[in-house]
Amino acid sequence: MGLDEFINQLPEDDQSAINYASLPELSRLTGPEASEFGQLWLEWSSERVINIVERMVSLCETQPDVEFEVIYKQGLNHPNSAVRVASLKGLEESEDRALVIPLSKILKSDPAPEVRRAAAIPLAHLSMMAETGKLSMAYRETLENTLYGVLEDEQEIQDVKLKVMEAVSVFAAERLTSHIELAWASGDLKARQSSLFAMGQTSDPRWIEYVIPDLEHDAASVRYEATMAMGELAEEHHLRVMDAPLDDEDLTVQLAAISAVERIGGDVAKAKLELKLASPEPQVVELVQQALQTMKDEEDLDEVVTQEMARSMFGASDTLPGIDTEGYEPAEMEGWENLPDPSEVDDFGTGVTEEAEELGLDRGDPFDIDLPPEDPWDHEENF
Repeated sequence: MGLDEFINQLPEDDQSAINYASLPELSRLTGPEASEFGQLWLEWSSERVINIVERMVSLCETQPDVEFEVIYKQGLNHPNSAVRVASLKGLEESEDRALVIPLSKILKSDPAPEVRRAAAIPLAHLSMMAETGKLSMAYRETLENTLYGVLEDEQEIQDVKLKVMEAVSVFAAERLTSHIELAWASGDLKARQSSLFAMGQTSDPRWIEYVIPDLEHDAASVRYEATMAMGELAEEHHLRVMDAPLDDEDLTVQLAAISAVERIGGDVAKAKLELKLASPEPQVVELVQQALQTMKDEEDLDEVVTQEMARSMFGASDTLPGIDTEGYEPAEMEGWENLPDPSEVDDFGTGVTEEAEELGLDRGDPFDIDLPPEDPWDHEENF
């Protein structure tokens, strides 16, 4: 069963209920099939299209083997803004670098503010990829320029700018500092929440003095964001201030505190979490158990490979960290100290350059060149 069969099963009346059991058959459509689907749904009511897209997004949350990205991309061009928002929801965790350009255009120029705001969320995920070296510098520069351009646009509304501030915060540039400070001090509750989120994303400990007071803010939503930020910014000596969120009257804050304490780590963190095992709230106990198990697994992993074990595994004559030198002559090893760290080389050992990457060259086999993909989103013009 495929696209044709799904279409044939749709009731002609837009108001009739749809049988969504066959929805997985639309997973991983080809580019032409997605284009055909995108043309067909222009004939349907917006309500029907929204329902289908929202069902797809929900299905992906429960069945990770299904994927509807090519359909979501079609939805970005739909005349109804609610369809565009629903489609952007489906792309929030997309790792498709070809989305950088079209999403940037949407963020800067879509007429509907709710769509512009929604576009900032997948751009935040792509920004995180760029910050961790999974996208080229060209894409990183495009993301930074786009996000800061919108953030500093005096004509843009606050709701969009706050979401953009959250997105660009992963780059942790000094240029962002004044925006975070203004949002935190504005007196607006949403701005306060966004500023705390951005503080955490920067991983910059300078923000601790802003975050700690908000652990006891009157609004639970602010306490939640402050608690989550502590998980990104705090060190073990800050655990003394985590008692309040761990015992917060709001369950979401308590759960956030458990996650934050786990990320801070250490023996004190473990002791604080063990005390929460006596909580009458099942969700708290379950999350604490998971956190303690994760901490134990990490400790066990640290103890798995010792230096002595590494020597026995890779040769007792190793003289360079991370390189097995056994069996090589000294002359052959000359200059090895100056080799680049493999973790910092972005060509997977194939010699493929950034330019080649953006032309679609396969990074696994230097002699294997990808043909132009069917999906038109994957070969945007160079920028």
